[in-house]
Amino acid sequence: MTAAPPHRRTATARALAATLRLAAALSPTAAFAAEPAHSLQLDPHWVGEPYQWQLEDGTVLQRGVTDENARAAVSARAGQQRYALETLAVRYPVRIAAACWKQPQKRFDACIELGEAGPSRARRQAEAESDRALEQNLLRRRERAAWTGLDGAAVAARLRGALDAQAAWDATAQARQAPAQLDCAQAGAGLPPLADAGERRFRAALAAGARTAAGEAELIAAARLGHWRAAATLAKLALYDDDWESAQAVAAWLLERGAPAGYNALARSLDAAGSYEDGHATPGQRDRVERLRRRAAFSGDPGAQMDLADELEASDPAGAQRLRDCARRRFPDIDG
Repeated sequence: MTAAPPHRRTATARALAATLRLAAALSPTAAFAAEPAHSLQLDPHWVGEPYQWQLEDGTVLQRGVTDENARAAVSARAGQQRYALETLAVRYPVRIAAACWKQPQKRFDACIELGEAGPSRARRQAEAESDRALEQNLLRRRERAAWTGLDGAAVAARLRGALDAQAAWDATAQARQAPAQLDCAQAGAGLPPLADAGERRFRAALAAGARTAAGEAELIAAARLGHWRAAATLAKLALYDDDWESAQAVAAWLLERGAPAGYNALARSLDAAGSYEDGHATPGQRDRVERLRRRAAFSGDPGAQMDLADELEASDPAGAQRLRDCARRRFPDIDG
């Protein structure tokens, strides 16, 4: 019997493997202490492979693990001629006439009729789960930034404007202050307000888990209500999925509303894109990211303050601590 090498095993397939191996260890047909009455020969790479010997309808007759010669022991069920041998990846339909079981092994091989091999049930299930997960992920991507109402041209124009204006901010006294001397109250004075309705949805998202489908739905609902922290979280989640388009759309939405988080969302997006495209960000890219993040942090964005604190931990521990203090003083629930 010829078969293609097994596909990469998914979590579902690995779980089935564990079940089959355990069942095989407990099954008298699995040890092959003596020559089995009848067996099917698989290709050599199937040595030690868990399998099930089934009726055509999927009823399991026995479980086992192929022996050192890649053989799978099989047995008859009275009145049945159609069977299937199923490994983790492949299912082989087999027709065995009653007379074949009376033949010795050498003649048994010539007596049976092998059908065309197809994917195993575990593999079909894993592929179906993968397809569902992909579709759900695509749907979440479409919804993640659709609520902003911004098209590609509007996003590009807003982000380009922010980058062009960065040099002017770099020349201000605020840009040159030491993180350790940051005035927390002054830094957060310009933050947009967070409406109660949006805050309730944001809290619901945190309770559900921001990275869950339910949590992300709550974040979108909060963002629709103008909640900039929810929007900033969505931009961050988008980058976990390499969803640059959504992250940048949300960054543009934040910038349009004067939320400093927009600069940090843009910084994160540029940092991730540079690392993804080139393997690592160039010095120029890192400098641009740092300056955008500093602007967001010094303007009161808690996410940027925590990000910048992480970057300064080794070189400026006092500054890192001050940034974290500022973030947690205003938003005690901030991560990190």
